[in-house]
Amino acid sequence: MKSKSLLLFAAITMLIFSAGCIFSPDDDDDQGGGGPPPPTLPYPGTRDVLMENFKQIYEDMDFLAFTDMMHDDYFMILQQSTIDDFPSVGPTIDLAEELRMHERMFAGDPVTDPDGVLVPGISSISFEEFRQLGEWVKSPANDPIPNADSGTWQVEFLFARPGFLDFSVKGQIKFYVTSRDSTANGITKPYWQMVGQKDETFDQ
Repeated sequence: MKSKSLLLFAAITMLIFSAGCIFSPDDDDDQGGGGPPPPTLPYPGTRDVLMENFKQIYEDMDFLAFTDMMHDDYFMILQQSTIDDFPSVGPTIDLAEELRMHERMFAGDPVTDPDGVLVPGISSISFEEFRQLGEWVKSPANDPIPNADSGTWQVEFLFARPGFLDFSVKGQIKFYVTSRDSTANGITKPYWQMVGQKDETFDQ
C-alpha cells in the first residue's frame, strides 16, 4: 500500500469505525468557538503563530490543543485520487470527522484493514519540512473556502510506528485561517484558528 494511502486508510478507518462522543470545542463568552490554547503554546494572535502551533500540536500529538485550533466551520478538501479510493467519505472531511480521526490517531490506536491485517498505530509525528510558499492571500468569493486568509506550505510529515517502517507524506497543503476578536484581561485582540485545508500532497 502506498504510504499516503496507508495514512489515509488508517485515518478514514478511524473515522468510520470509531465510537463514542465526538469532542467539540466548548462555547465561551470571550473565546467563541473554543477556548485558549494550552499554556505550553503561544497565544495565536497572528497567522504565523497559529501555523507554528499547528506544527507543535502534531509533534506533541495533543488532541485538546488540536480542538482549540480548529474553527467551527472547518473542513478539509480531499484530492480526487482520495475520493476515488474512498468514495463513501465524499469530497470533504468536516470538523466532527476530523476531530474523531485525530483523537484516535493521536492516541496511537491501531486499526485492521479489510483483509484482516493490523495497521499499527502511530507512535510519533515529526516534520522533515514545513515551509510556506509565497505570501498569505485572501481567498476569493468563489473559492470552496471563501473570504479566509490562505497560504500554501511545502510539507513532509514523518510517521513512526513501533516495530514497523516509518513512512512519510509530502507535497503541498493549502491552509485557510481566519480570526475573531477575543477579549482577555480587558484587551481585545485577534484569535486565529484554522478554517480549512486543501490536500495537494503526492501519491507515493
